[in-house]
Order: sequence, then C-alpha cells, then structure tokens
Amino acid sequence: MKKFTTLIITLFLMCMSAGSLAQAGDIAGEYYCTDIKTYLNGAEIETINIGEQTLINAEAMYYYCFNVNWNESERTLSVYESQDAGNGIPPAVSSPQLPVGTPLGYYYETDIVTYLDNEPIKAFNTDGKTYIPAQEMRKSGYEINWYEQERKVEITSPMRGGYVYDIGLSYYDENTENYESTGNFSISYTKTELKGSDDTRLFNMNLHSSGKDYVFTVSFYQNEGLFNSSRLIEQLQSLCYDGFSIDNPCDKSEKYDTVNSSLSITINGNKSSKVSITSGAGNGHRDFYITAEDLPKLKKDEIEEITFSFGQPSLEYYDIKIPDYVLNGPMVIAEKLKKFPYDYMQTYYTGQNYYIFFMKESETLGIVKDRLYLVNKNTGEVSDDILQQVRSIDGFNYDIINPFSFNTENNENKFYFSCNSPEKTMDFYLNIDNGKVYPITD
Repeated sequence: MKKFTTLIITLFLMCMSAGSLAQAGDIAGEYYCTDIKTYLNGAEIETINIGEQTLINAEAMYYYCFNVNWNESERTLSVYESQDAGNGIPPAVSSPQLPVGTPLGYYYETDIVTYLDNEPIKAFNTDGKTYIPAQEMRKSGYEINWYEQERKVEITSPMRGGYVYDIGLSYYDENTENYESTGNFSISYTKTELKGSDDTRLFNMNLHSSGKDYVFTVSFYQNEGLFNSSRLIEQLQSLCYDGFSIDNPCDKSEKYDTVNSSLSITINGNKSSKVSITSGAGNGHRDFYITAEDLPKLKKDEIEEITFSFGQPSLEYYDIKIPDYVLNGPMVIAEKLKKFPYDYMQTYYTGQNYYIFFMKESETLGIVKDRLYLVNKNTGEVSDDILQQVRSIDGFNYDIINPFSFNTENNENKFYFSCNSPEKTMDFYLNIDNGKVYPITD
C-alpha cells in the first residue's frame, strides 16, 4: 500500500511539473510604461519594459541595418546584421503619456524560434510582435550601454561598433617547387611588420573578427604549395572535430586539449585556451577554419600583436610580403571611397587600367544615394560621381538610380552600363579617356 501511495504521489507531481511548463500563448508577465529610450545603431527603436529588462522589437530591426526573415513552415524568425542601411527610415517611436510603471499589457510565451546572427535567442510575443531581451544580445557580440542620467540604452551591433573586420596574415608563394614541408609554422603580426617561419609560404591565412570570436582561415590552393603541403594538411586534419573528411565528428570541446598541445594563438598577449578546428574543400583548394573562442573583443586598431604557431616551428623568421592586390586592391580603395559610417560598396568592375565602383552612400539610416566612381589603377585618381551626369537627364533626377549590366565589349576605352529609375531605363557608356557619359540611342 505504501508503494502504491508513493507511486500515485510521484505521478501527480510529474503531471503538475508537466503542466507547469511554459506553453506557446501562456502569459509570461506584464510589461510597463517606461521613460527609458532605447537606440539601436544610433536610432531609437520600439521596446517594451518588463521591470528589470528592456526588450526590443525584432521585426523592426530590419530598419537598423539588419535582414529579417520569417519562415512560416518552420516557424523561425532569423535576424542577422547587414551592411545595408537602405531598408527604409526607422519608424517613429511613440511613448504612452502615462506614469512610469503603469501596466500596459501582457507578453506571452511563443513557439517561434528566433535567431540573432545564426544563434538562438530568447524571445516573447505581444500584439503579434516578437521581442528579444537587449541583455541577451551581448552573447552575440553586441555592445549594450546604459546611461543613467539620460535614461537611455544604446545598443551597437558588432559591425557598426567596429568589431567586424579582416586581417591578412600570410600569402602563399608560388615558387615552392623545391620546398619540403616541415609540418610546422609560426606567424607574428604587429602594426608595423608581418613575419613567418617554415611552412607559412604554403598557404594564405586570414583572420576574421565577428565581434564574438576570431576565425583564422588557412587556405591551400592548387599550386605547388598545395602539392607540397600534405604533411601540414594531415596534421591540421587530425585536429578537426568536424568538417570535410571527418568520419567521426565530435563535440568541439573534446578536442580542446589536443589542439592546445599543437597550436598556440595569442592576441595582445592573451592566449586562447578554447580553439576549435573544422575543415572544408573546394575545386582546387583545402581550407581549415580555426576559431579562438575566448579572447577579448577588440577593434582592429586596438590589436597590437598577433602570434600563431603550429607544431614546433623554427626561430628562423622571414618577412611576409603582402601582395600588391592586397595593399592597393579594390577592397582597400572601396574603404577610402566611403564618406559616412553607413556607406558600403554594392559591387565593382575591373578593367585593364581602371576600376568602376558602385557605392551606396548613406549619411543616416534609411537614406541612401547611389554613386559610381572611376578609379585609375595606375595613378589612383578618383573621378567625381559618374551618375551625376546621368541625373542631368530628364527622368533620372533621383538619388537612387541603380546602375546595372556592366560590360566593356572588348573596348578598354569605353565602359558600358545601364541605369533605371522609377520612370525609365536607359543604356550609357563612359568614355574612360575624358570621363564623360553618353547615352546610347538606337
């Protein structure tokens, strides 16, 4: 009888526990009137306040340099940072004229899975809108600053905060036919010099900062370096927890100790102890993605020194020559063409002696101007905005014209392109020699 009574009590407690689990549509709590204003990437955004936390409208993030995708069949909402500042002017935010702390309504549990920059984040629903806690965004590398006197919360995304960038750390040497791989290498980077040892000449290495972690991509290409680097590739492959040619993938934490015994990464003297490696492959190349997960978040200009060593490298360092296409390439030029913090390059075209850059210039969120620039490869000379000449034509008097369909038709002195506006579409060519634009007529 005692056993039977115990069983009944256990089943009752299990049912009570199951019934107490939050279900979609359940009331999660009340939200309140607040005098706190919240800004995302410099513009005020709609929020609700639940007492100790500020929650922002996830769907509204579209207007603040984000893409927002809703998947009806999977019931997922994906929000991820974008360079695009032209999704529209952020909507005006109004506050109810009520005493602070006045209950305004309920927020509810939801079965919608919300992702921020590909990572799941807690979310609630109210009035058909999805809200995510501002504090939870820190986990994805967002800066959250509270200003008590101004009663203001400022949220800055990693890209807008200067925490998303790339640094080139090595560049392969095509002249490695007689070089025998040692399976070891080291790289030393400072603001004034870049040095490497041993197998560094066999691959390209790029550091990408996501604002949350640092990913070192090691790429072997289809040249003598790829054919001579099998020893190094085999050793890197043995440290992968997942990826190309990994038969038994495991949790990355299971490989931390093994990786640490072979590889060392430091940034500004801070050594990473959580390093994970995955691998990939493509047509004529092999890639390894080495992620340091526990290093301080730094802006590019805050990085003083990076060291990366693998195996047992020698102390015989040599200067790593940075190719001209990196020092003076289109990505560097595009950065110089930016005028405002929200500017970005839409695309570029390259001719034998020139570049054409299609830039999106945005002094503030939601207001974008299309610009087209001609850059002389030899002198670095930059033209005035080419589209200004197009705008002088009736029907093209718009900030956004949208040039497209670029080509040269095997004529180095002429650059052909089309433009469309809300009123018309027309073909043009730019005379490279004199910098003038001419409409193409039948």
